[in-house]
Amino acid sequence: MLPAREGDCLWVRYGDSRAPKQILIDGGRHATAKELLTRFKSLPARQRVFELLIVTHIDRDHIEGILKLLEDNTVKFKDIWFNAYHHLRDVERFGAFQGELLSTALLKQNLPWNLKFRGKAVCLPSKGLKRFKLDGEMTLTLLSPDRDKLSKLEPVWRKECERAGLTPGSKPSRTETPGIESFGAINVETLAESEFKSDAAEPNGSSIAVLLEFQQKRALLAADAHPNRLIASIKVLAKNSKRFKLDAFKIAHHGSEGNVSRELLELLDCRRYLISTNGAYFKHPRTTAMARIVKFGGKNSTIYFNYRNNLTRVWDSKTFKERYGYEVVFPEGRKNGSLSVAL
Repeated sequence: MLPAREGDCLWVRYGDSRAPKQILIDGGRHATAKELLTRFKSLPARQRVFELLIVTHIDRDHIEGILKLLEDNTVKFKDIWFNAYHHLRDVERFGAFQGELLSTALLKQNLPWNLKFRGKAVCLPSKGLKRFKLDGEMTLTLLSPDRDKLSKLEPVWRKECERAGLTPGSKPSRTETPGIESFGAINVETLAESEFKSDAAEPNGSSIAVLLEFQQKRALLAADAHPNRLIASIKVLAKNSKRFKLDAFKIAHHGSEGNVSRELLELLDCRRYLISTNGAYFKHPRTTAMARIVKFGGKNSTIYFNYRNNLTRVWDSKTFKERYGYEVVFPEGRKNGSLSVAL
């Protein structure tokens, strides 16, 4: 997990440590791009090739850094997964602000775009899931979005275009654009058992969420996906098993209470929970979501935070850790925002 402020930027490396295969998922905010470029430029030339870039959805805390990254030719991506405005309704026109900027960059530079989907939307089929093989024996299973989640984003995207003074299909003239997402004592038991109200934000529902599998290791990277879509996909994967085994789960929407449900957690047998956010703007992770993780996420688990702050260090409580049987990992020293998790 890299310094993405309130967003996501995930750098996956697998295979031979001397020549690893790589995947990049999201790019955080503008400032994240500087960190990415510094890291990428320090790599040998042969390691500046990525099997895949996934831009999960159009919220600025996921997409801004990618816009800056693509202005530079430091790295090469064999394929780029991103759903633009025209993918929402299968029409031949493009969206606005961050989505339009990225669409324009991909077209202008003639970059590979949704190759695994023959240029069409990164989207689940009407039945079942969709699996892919990447070089280096990595299997990727698409868990979200489905066609319904994508279609619900189209009017929201169009409305945001109008609010920004843009017309869908036009080329924006600026790089700074609006995003769609414009403690006392903690009672874990009460919060964990509180009524669950699901996230219904259309951009989050359009998130590309994936399961990565490599040499019997599994990581679920959930972006900001809606819990009902994740639950439906996990049930397909689990088949008749009571719990689906994972080695890591990047919690959806940075630990929002509308994306972390008891039902979702109790479908999983997981020992590592990853939370990417500095808590800016939306005060993630929320205490209700964290209470559900520590109570229903299973014993002997570890929670990884890529930022240490007042919202995260409270979960390093000795009392909580002993009562609920979990551990906490933070970045070392001054590396706030950067945290490596080895599976």
